[in-house]
Amino acid sequence: MPIRRLYPKGIESAESFGTPQVWTSDNFAQDWFVDATNEARNGKDYNARRREIILSTCFAESYLFEWVRRKVQIDELNDYFPPSPRFNDDPRYRRSLKDKWKELPGELYEAGKIRSNPNLDLRAFGTLLKYRHGLIHASASRPATDSQPKKTKPFPTKGMLKRLKPGWAVQIVVALVTSLHKSISDTIPDYIENP
Repeated sequence: MPIRRLYPKGIESAESFGTPQVWTSDNFAQDWFVDATNEARNGKDYNARRREIILSTCFAESYLFEWVRRKVQIDELNDYFPPSPRFNDDPRYRRSLKDKWKELPGELYEAGKIRSNPNLDLRAFGTLLKYRHGLIHASASRPATDSQPKKTKPFPTKGMLKRLKPGWAVQIVVALVTSLHKSISDTIPDYIENP
């Protein structure tokens, strides 16, 4: 029987000694980005802004994980993204998405995985996350009256979402990823540069 060789495309590999182990991984960041971009381009109402916000933050989370995964060895990945709170009793399991973007690039720099320590401006991203949290955790659905304290009022409201420009959320995550790559002289993925 003849030997057949397979040459799969798009699989990252590394040399190892001993018994070889094959790892596979899926990428979702580009899919989330395409979905968010479609909402920004095609949706004109508050529902499109709502979906754009959620999809943009899903992109930001997947993108950061996939970017770190390319910078570290497979056996180091759980050091940066503990898979459960019981994994090494690591409190980093519960860190917020904003904290991940704030801390992980510095951790990679300290470990010698990237050339410089990016100083990312996360203010706009923090605002985006407030909108996302309001939608996901249902504070957008809270009842409202004029006399209640501001912290108990709904956020974001439909009116706030209607006032957002199409592409607002996508622009924030594109700026974040672009800033990361430029600060470490790294190549920005084509799908982000030319959405």
